[in-house]
Amino acid sequence: MTLYWYFTKKFCISFLRVFLIIGLLIFFIDTMENIRALSSSGITLTKALALASTRSPSFIREAMPIIVMLSGLSFCVGLARSNEFVVSRAAGVSALKGISFPILAAFLIGLFSILFLNPLVATFSSYYDTLKNDYLGRPEKTVTVNEDGFWLRQKTETGHIVITASQATQNGSSLRDVTMIEYDLNNNAISRIAASTATLSNDEWILIRTKKWNLSISEENPEASSQKGFIIRVPTTITSEQILEGYPKAETVVIWDLPKFILAMDNAGFSSRQHRVHLQIELARPILFSAMLIIGAVFTLQNARLGNLGISVLVALLCGFSLHFLQNLARTLGEAGEIPIFFAAWAPPIAALLAALALFLHFEDG
Repeated sequence: MTLYWYFTKKFCISFLRVFLIIGLLIFFIDTMENIRALSSSGITLTKALALASTRSPSFIREAMPIIVMLSGLSFCVGLARSNEFVVSRAAGVSALKGISFPILAAFLIGLFSILFLNPLVATFSSYYDTLKNDYLGRPEKTVTVNEDGFWLRQKTETGHIVITASQATQNGSSLRDVTMIEYDLNNNAISRIAASTATLSNDEWILIRTKKWNLSISEENPEASSQKGFIIRVPTTITSEQILEGYPKAETVVIWDLPKFILAMDNAGFSSRQHRVHLQIELARPILFSAMLIIGAVFTLQNARLGNLGISVLVALLCGFSLHFLQNLARTLGEAGEIPIFFAAWAPPIAALLAALALFLHFEDG
């Protein structure tokens, strides 16, 4: 048991070292990119650092499989150079059994990524959008999707209009069961319109089968002065593309809120396939991390005895990056509906884990 804990300690130290190096590198590159891309907008170094500190965690999370693979590679190269693999095998401990605890540690790192890193990244990603809009003077997002339906906000010359609907078409051009409440510059409600449908056409909302209440006259009952009509046109600068891009991305939603958010999107009429794929990929991360560790270790065993350690490192890197590319490809196909969601999320890590274990056993027996 002491040997297993010793190997686990060495892997954890290797992981922390690689994590810090890649994390600092990502932070530095992101800071430089913010200065380059936003310098024309008056972004200072302090603001660039603030933006990088809120966006870098999302890049680090994306790089976590590669970090685990490089950590496993560094860990096993160190053992190969010190001949600790040879000594452990001479003591009757197989290589696979010897790294069983590091594999478990990689699995636990995957769970940590789900339970703690994912909420942290989701919070920082949302704050990054707010911070960037504030620095560049851009308006806030106007779209919200929750269990109550679909919410939209647009500015007018005399205030703003809040729009709520029970459903929306997937192209964002039509809303159903619509209610529009208009507010003046002092945030006082001045009118309300209810309609069965609202369609975007030529920079205006076309409301069909409507009923309008005047709320600006406080001493009068709004229902008494309400007016029913068939069509009302309301000018707008909102486009269907802005509606589709306005709802939160999957990366900005905390993982334990994703199931409820997916249900809300389905009820609102939006496609939730991207969010479903993201949820399954997040849940598959512990298996992916375990596979990455074995990939980083499998090629060092045979080559450590043959003295071709450099070739083993190169092959392990190629396999690790190939798996990362394969998962991104499967994710793209899953989001496009070309393959089932479960297959897109779980097939690459499970296949990589089984293939790496087969190679491990083959080299160990060989």
